[in-house]
Parts: sequence; structure tokens; C-alpha cells
Amino acid sequence: MGLSGLEQPKGDIHAWNVENVYKSTITRDEAKKRIFAWLYNLESKDLLSNTAYNRDNILEKYFDGEHIYNPFGRKIKCDRFHAINFLIQSTASDIFLRRAIEINKLLKGKKTKISGLIHDSMLIDFAKEDKHLISDLVNVFQDTNFGSFKVNKSIGLNFGNMMEIK
Repeated sequence: MGLSGLEQPKGDIHAWNVENVYKSTITRDEAKKRIFAWLYNLESKDLLSNTAYNRDNILEKYFDGEHIYNPFGRKIKCDRFHAINFLIQSTASDIFLRRAIEINKLLKGKKTKISGLIHDSMLIDFAKEDKHLISDLVNVFQDTNFGSFKVNKSIGLNFGNMMEIK
């Protein structure tokens, strides 16, 4: 949505698509599959998806025929078929890494540390005495150049035994 110049809705983007793009005629899983199938397949002619996001305008804005230029200034050589994929993946990566830098700044001088980054997930080795920072960490992580994104949180004594927290 940000690449289209639209405001990011609060909450689950796929649930938002069910209600606002597909007028509650399909399930969340169907909406997710449909959006991604349309988005990454330039041959797809899904009128509802294109009306909401206008993939052609995104291509025109960020693709010059040989390169995509993401909103953070990254230039990547690609063909038209891969342009949307490269644009979205590079933009999402840059957003995530910028959020990680801000989280790292917030944790400076604290016992809690970032222990790893996995695609779009941040693993934090959390000290009990820093538990008051949880809401600050969530706020920093979800606040992006494209609006506020929903953040899922899990906790556990080790990576293999994580449980989602609300």
C-alpha cells in the first residue's frame, strides 16, 4: 500500500483486504493467495486487486525498464517480470533493517540485546529487568516510513518453545 501512496491500515492487512478489496466475499486465506498471485504475476488481470493497489502505477514509478529504484534509494537491475518482487522484497528488507537499528539504539546500555534477525523477525535476548521496555520496542518496530504495521510478539525460554503473546 505504501508503494501505491496509500495509508497503511491498522491491524491485519489480509483481513483489511477481505473487507475493503473483496467486500467480504472470500476468506482471509483466499484474499492473501489472490493478492500475492496477482501482485507477483504481471500476467494476472485481477480487476479488484488492481483497482485497490494499481500495480501498473507502481511499476511506472519505480521501474525504468532495467532497474527498480526502491523508496530508500536502492537500485537493483532486473527484468519487468521480477520488478515488483524485487521492489517489494528490497523495500521490506530496508524497512526491517531500519527498525532493527532503532531497536538497537533503544537497547543501548541495557542488558537486553538483539540476538538475531531472521527475514522479518527479530530475536531479542530479553532481561527481566527490562520488561518495561516491551511496549516501547513494539512501538519502535511498528512505526515505519509507510505507517504503523501490526507486530506479532512471542516469548519463550528458547527459540524452539516460543508462545505468542497479546
